[in-house]
Amino acid sequence: MQQSALNRLRDALLPYPQGAADSALLSAYLSFYNLTFPASNEYHSGFVNSGEYQLMTQLWLQPNAVANLLLVHGYYDHTGIYDKVIDYATSRRCNVLIFDLPGHGLSTGERAVIGDFSDYGDAIAAVLNAVELPDLPLFAMGQSTGCAALTEFARRYEWPFQQAAMLAPLVRPAGWRGVQLARTLLSPFVETLNRKFNSNSSDLDFLAFVRRDPLQYRRVSLDWLGALQRWLADLPLEDLGVGPVFVIQGRRDGTVDWRYNMGAIQKLYPGSRIAYLDEAGHQLANESVAIRAEYEAQLDAYFQLEPLQ
Repeated sequence: MQQSALNRLRDALLPYPQGAADSALLSAYLSFYNLTFPASNEYHSGFVNSGEYQLMTQLWLQPNAVANLLLVHGYYDHTGIYDKVIDYATSRRCNVLIFDLPGHGLSTGERAVIGDFSDYGDAIAAVLNAVELPDLPLFAMGQSTGCAALTEFARRYEWPFQQAAMLAPLVRPAGWRGVQLARTLLSPFVETLNRKFNSNSSDLDFLAFVRRDPLQYRRVSLDWLGALQRWLADLPLEDLGVGPVFVIQGRRDGTVDWRYNMGAIQKLYPGSRIAYLDEAGHQLANESVAIRAEYEAQLDAYFQLEPLQ
């Protein structure tokens, strides 16, 4: 699917749950990103307003659902590359709600830029407020920056989730001191740098796809790094008062400073349980079949879910 077609689809989106003015483009998008799931019997989409942003929001409803699951994707990611996680959840009879973060995917906003991390927390609140979900337990799952968004949400809003899982959560990225120094030196002269696509998963097919994915932004925003720097400076590492979470972390993760982050998560969410995966990289949502099977079994136990027979 061409980027120009996806840009037209973004422009054609209607307020949630009305879908898009061009239903053929929406269908092409769902097909291109494998976002059709056999367990689902109802699909809704459209944009939700959050401040200056219009957030592409999607909901898959299941027959005889046992829970609602909110997914929050990571930096550079979007709903289209979370097909495996959505398929996992729908096959466990979860209704799945997911949206593209500001500046990502089919949502509006400058690409991969955020003025303040509070916008991420506000986005979660706006989507939960706009989407009417069945009266079932509400779970959350974030990947990387999606976990930071959940943390920011927890700081400023009432926590509605019975349970929450965090995959490779972002608190501080790897090499943070060097990143800060580079931003300080370069920001007076440039706004973005070329993005290097890292081998952050052992799934070679995924790595090849993401390099040609038309919704991937191919620059690194120094403004986004500035927003992260301000967020970290303002984030007290103390109990958020929302209870523990379940963390899954790969030991081959070179994207975040996971040793530091695990200690920070324990301070923010005391009593949290951490499951380490020796062979896993950062992109847990798109790891190999074997690695995903390992952590999916742990998610099943944590959320008390069972695969459809």
